Amino acid sequence: MSYDILVVGSGIAGMMAAIEAKELGSNVAIVMKKSPLANNSFMAKGGINAALNNMGDGDSIEQHIQDTLKGGMGIAEEEAVRIFCEHAPQVVRELHRKYKVPFTTLPDGRLAQRPFGGTKFKRTCFSADATGPAIMKTLNKVIQELNIPTIKNHFALNLIVNNGVIAGVSFLDEETNEVKVIKAKAVIMATGGYAGLYRGYTTNVTDATGDGIAMGLRAGLEGMDLEFIQFHPTGLAGTNYLISEAARAEGGRLINSDGNEFVDELNTRDFVTRAIVKQLQKGKQVYLDLTDIPEEVINTKLIHLKKRVKSLKKIDITKEPIPINPLAHYTMGGIKTDTYAFTDIEGLFYVGEAGNNGVNGANRLGGNSLSEGAVFGKIAGYEAVKYSHRVKNIPEIKNEDIQKDIELIEKLKNTKIDTKKIKHTLGDILYRKVGIIRNGYTLKKAIGIFEDLKKEMQTNNNEIENDSSLKEKLECINGIDLAIATAKSALQREESRGAHFRLDFPETDFAFQKHTFVKI
Repeated sequence: MSYDILVVGSGIAGMMAAIEAKELGSNVAIVMKKSPLANNSFMAKGGINAALNNMGDGDSIEQHIQDTLKGGMGIAEEEAVRIFCEHAPQVVRELHRKYKVPFTTLPDGRLAQRPFGGTKFKRTCFSADATGPAIMKTLNKVIQELNIPTIKNHFALNLIVNNGVIAGVSFLDEETNEVKVIKAKAVIMATGGYAGLYRGYTTNVTDATGDGIAMGLRAGLEGMDLEFIQFHPTGLAGTNYLISEAARAEGGRLINSDGNEFVDELNTRDFVTRAIVKQLQKGKQVYLDLTDIPEEVINTKLIHLKKRVKSLKKIDITKEPIPINPLAHYTMGGIKTDTYAFTDIEGLFYVGEAGNNGVNGANRLGGNSLSEGAVFGKIAGYEAVKYSHRVKNIPEIKNEDIQKDIELIEKLKNTKIDTKKIKHTLGDILYRKVGIIRNGYTLKKAIGIFEDLKKEMQTNNNEIENDSSLKEKLECINGIDLAIATAKSALQREESRGAHFRLDFPETDFAFQKHTFVKI
């Protein structure tokens, strides 16, 4: 198979890139690990940011820029931030008017907006408390209407590069368990982030294992700011369910087991998360209290939350507080790109959580992720089309380019591995040693454990009764490589900044007002 443009990943960034390329007349296909709606964009419930000023509170694009730069704690790239904030209103209006995303509207038909953390303005557009599903279902319908080929259940293995130029991507076809190559003039990697590696302590879908980032690292690209992992303050205790910031935006209060408030609920996520951790360390339980919110508001704007908490915890959120704890939610780090998603490999683009153009810096503002994915996905689609028009022929793909993948798959077929055990060990060590609060000693210990896990992956254990699938084995390989790179990045940054907090270096240091880079 061969295409002008190949998009790998089916979240909002990938779908927007594919739609843009198709509407500009390119021959484009989108390949996904599972299905079109099995991604973190679908899981993002709270809303999507754009400075529309529909609530009359004086919001502006410049205010959005300054809030995002402030949230980035000195290392957000201003050019990327300005492009993002300037394009967000147009892209959100396009989602609503052109593609018919059913956003919640005001009586006059304009988009309703609610406050999110890190700003005093009501900037976040929403569809009740199910914004991600509303957007992704709509974009999936658009993909179908445009007849964009969607290739499901294909696990991306490696980037195929010839003399510094992209030629295609190798995949594991999960139906045949064989290696397949898809050629393309341009490739857009939109494979998502790696917070799913925090197995047991994450809001992410299980497929969010950073595969595309691991592929980029193996191809010689640099990982940028991998240490910045955002923990969402309000995960439903004992589950991986995310209680959206929308609940606090509508008036929810954070209280401890003594019934006392202890933090500004709408401060930045890193600040609120650490405040919760301090309460937990004191032996207090932490709750999100929505009992003062009018039931009419809950039944119109938080209805999905009400139903989900009732089903998971048998709690009526209108009558009793919800037990919460922070969970790994979003990764600011990714493969280094320029502002427009270009990488150091010609014809290869990275967008969304898989890439990093510096737009988030050390901490992402709530509500920025969906609009960031939409804006830069659309830009990547446009840039990829321009690039592909200049390319006459796809670079040659030699047999040896894919032989290593074939050999790896054959080896994994004959190697019994308990991936469930490895994934839970990986998640536990990441959470405890590369988590909300870190120090140099625990980071070094984590790297040693991850390297031992890597050796364990290479050892055939015939005593294992139930062998894991090839997909799960490949996820472990990628996850361990990425965990090592993340811990090494955190070890480099000898300060505390944004989502990265070092107990042994608790202050922000001007000497580290820069990006970290790591290779494998």
